[in-house]
Amino acid sequence: MKLTRRSFISLLGTASLATLSNKYKLFGNEKSKVEEMSIAYPPTMAALPLVKGTQESNFIRSDGSHFTDNGVELSLRATKGSSEAVRLVSGGLADCCITDLSSSIYGITGTGNISVTSTIFDPNKTDQYYGLLSSKYYEIASLEDLVTNWLDGTERKSIVLATRRDVQYATDMLLTEKGFEVDEKSFYLDREDLISRMTGLLNGNYISAVLPEPLLTLSTDNPKFAGYQANLIDNYEGVPLPPFVMVFRNELLEEKPELVGNFYRGWEEAVVATNESNNLQLLGLSLQIISKTLPQVGKIIEQMDLGESFAELFDVPKFDPPEELKEDIYDSVVDWAVSHMFLTERVAYGDVVSSSLED
Repeated sequence: MKLTRRSFISLLGTASLATLSNKYKLFGNEKSKVEEMSIAYPPTMAALPLVKGTQESNFIRSDGSHFTDNGVELSLRATKGSSEAVRLVSGGLADCCITDLSSSIYGITGTGNISVTSTIFDPNKTDQYYGLLSSKYYEIASLEDLVTNWLDGTERKSIVLATRRDVQYATDMLLTEKGFEVDEKSFYLDREDLISRMTGLLNGNYISAVLPEPLLTLSTDNPKFAGYQANLIDNYEGVPLPPFVMVFRNELLEEKPELVGNFYRGWEEAVVATNESNNLQLLGLSLQIISKTLPQVGKIIEQMDLGESFAELFDVPKFDPPEELKEDIYDSVVDWAVSHMFLTERVAYGDVVSSSLED
């Protein structure tokens, strides 16, 4: 039986977010007044429910977006990357953000005024989220060929990605599982800016780069990039990827728990609406995210005619309701960060994850 919006809402009382509901009153019956909240987000598919949930009313809903229906007027802050999103929250310029797990840990250890409240997107739910790509200007046959014969530590001959972030964690895991000994200084070039990564790869300035969806498929299968498409070397199949998480200011968690609960209720409804959308609709939302967060790429995309056949190339994941961050995943990322000296000491799970989510 198809899980409709109505049947989903009827099940909310027994949903996996029971621990959240106790603190934030997610499933109360009283209609709250609309309050403002600002949220920062990077160019990631994890933001799809956010964009879907802030769409104005249609013939099904007549009184606002999924968030305003639940008492939250969201102000969106587009960022170029996960670390920038965290900085906005820790600096008091946003109330919450969507970010990768490692960025949240660094931000929390740096200021102590923010906390992870839940997971928000699991990239393992799709067959392809990250892709390790090579430029078409270089005849790189395989991952083994790239590591053995091409990487030399120079800017051009490196794997371009955001170092110290989840994408490096995942790439380290990928290379290790393939039997390679990772040499961080010789393998990677730090570029969190996805514009630099994608355009540099397509123009042959870099031999290799890691890109997330939807830029991954845009770079490999987009007919408008004919003659420039990159080659997919590996899609990280079987590599456990950390989830994206939601981070809130501690002050807001303590002073306005009802507002946080209303936000999560709106997110729950937005997840249902996102899962009921088709690939073409979600491609449009993905390109909207890119246009807001990466304006230069957005200008290129606006000139493209990307129809239904292109949309079907994407493996769009089904979104789950937010869950409490699993401690084993957290431990793995922290251990990795400490081993690379990205963290000077181990940080306890309870110091990062909001205690309000604990039983």
